[in-house]
Amino acid sequence: MLQINNLSMTAGKFSIDDINLLVPDGCCHVLLGGTGNGKTLILEAIAGLRSIKSGEIYSDGINIEGEFPENRYISYVPQDLALFPHLNVEKNILYPKRFKKNHIRSDEEIREIIKYLQIENILHRSIKNLSGGEKQRVALARAFVSGNKVLLLDEPFSALHFTLKRTLWGMLTDIQKRFNISILMVTHDLEEAEFLADYVSILYKGRIMQSGIKEEVFENPTQIEVTKITGHYNYFSGEVIGINDDSCIVYISSLDSIFSVNNIAFIKSDKVTIAIRTNKIKINPLDDKIPNTIKCKMQNLYKTSNYNQLALLPDKMKGERIDEVEEIVVDFYDDKNLDFEQGQKITIHIPINDIYVFKNN
Repeated sequence: MLQINNLSMTAGKFSIDDINLLVPDGCCHVLLGGTGNGKTLILEAIAGLRSIKSGEIYSDGINIEGEFPENRYISYVPQDLALFPHLNVEKNILYPKRFKKNHIRSDEEIREIIKYLQIENILHRSIKNLSGGEKQRVALARAFVSGNKVLLLDEPFSALHFTLKRTLWGMLTDIQKRFNISILMVTHDLEEAEFLADYVSILYKGRIMQSGIKEEVFENPTQIEVTKITGHYNYFSGEVIGINDDSCIVYISSLDSIFSVNNIAFIKSDKVTIAIRTNKIKINPLDDKIPNTIKCKMQNLYKTSNYNQLALLPDKMKGERIDEVEEIVVDFYDDKNLDFEQGQKITIHIPINDIYVFKNN
């Protein structure tokens, strides 16, 4: 188990403040966030490659802050993989055996890892003659061979195409379960996080915005920064115009629409932003009189290999300025709806539980 308590550090003018993370045995905890938010710095601090200002780092209940990197018994795979070009694949994989007298995997386990990662046939190849995917597997094999119970991964699959990524995700998960390894991984890839993570922490400007079980974080974002990292959303500015017992009424002028929302932590006249996930919007509901229903016109239809996307404009009243109208994006997977035509009238419904509201600063 890996546990980080109140970790703070600086790198030039950038600071990381009060980072708390827990990676239980055999679980994968993903640090999700965009470039420049401090993800790599946190991994380097845990690995002992950067000094920290304050905080505690525990591995298996032992405070390892202050220990040299080689005494922390943590494997770290950086973005550049740090493979040794003068050694072949086999010697790279077995490199930890040169220095470690304990914790190292048995010969049988090492053969098992090599087989899991499907690199039996390239053991005598030069590193410079490997593909990107092969290099990734060699780096993972070396990390697992060390016998360490904690593995840090920094954007491990970012340079690979999607099909190969998915293959390696499966391999990583299989080996993690086989050897009960705790993984802390950083990525900006939402689908990668959804596939691999048990727990997720959203990192923004050196601070954790939200942390918890993956499903809870993805389905119940508590801050607008979290929505911008965990999915595709429509964002609209509005004003609270009414308060009910268990909901608020928000008016969105750019849609000329009123929304009923679950959040009751506001008062009348509060300026807010509502966020609506693009794949939660219902197309042509059976009842067009229910709350949170908008009549629209189709502007464009876009097709991708994974889903389809509608761009809609609200069917505004005559005389409304078109530059005040905001587009609504709807993602869907149902091929039978592909006969939409430009200008077609479409009614959409947004379920109240899929509308998130955040007070403007």
